[in-house]
Amino acid sequence: MSIINSIKETCRSLGKNNKPTYVVMAIAAVKGICRPAFTMMDKTEDPKTKKYTALREGLTEAIAIPAYWGCGELAAKLANHVFKDEALAKRAEKNLMFLGVCTAALVVIPGLCSAVIKPIMDKLGLKAPVKGEKPQQQVQQPEQAQAVLNTPQQFKKPIQQKDVYKPTMNGYMARPNMSGLRVGGL
Repeated sequence: MSIINSIKETCRSLGKNNKPTYVVMAIAAVKGICRPAFTMMDKTEDPKTKKYTALREGLTEAIAIPAYWGCGELAAKLANHVFKDEALAKRAEKNLMFLGVCTAALVVIPGLCSAVIKPIMDKLGLKAPVKGEKPQQQVQQPEQAQAVLNTPQQFKKPIQQKDVYKPTMNGYMARPNMSGLRVGGL
């Protein structure tokens, strides 16, 4: 029974002393662990891209946790200075803490991430993947590319209009053996 009582006491204590910063910091901690882990488990992505993305996500949450805590606590301290009535200050404290956390999420964390993450990634020698850049294994060798260019015309079948579209009541629709896209109509 002592385990059940300790769980009840823990829940009661968390219910009485719950602060918005605790919740957001817990979420950020889980995101800081799970998002990089799931990124690294992606088998379809290039290993360099996975490494860069996972590290960037981890650094973002490492920056977010202290930012949430600092902004929330600073905003809560403001309640004691603004409201002289102790009962009113206690109620305002959690509301201002929530506003501090929101400010951290909307302004402080994006600003810190913009200022800090790129220099850290540069020092580690990791560059952002360039869009449109093909991984090394997909680049054709010059001989392969030349062989494709030298293919005789008799092997290349020209695509005719009747091969691509079939008429329907609402317009034209791609044949089932093609892309499956429907053109025109609903």
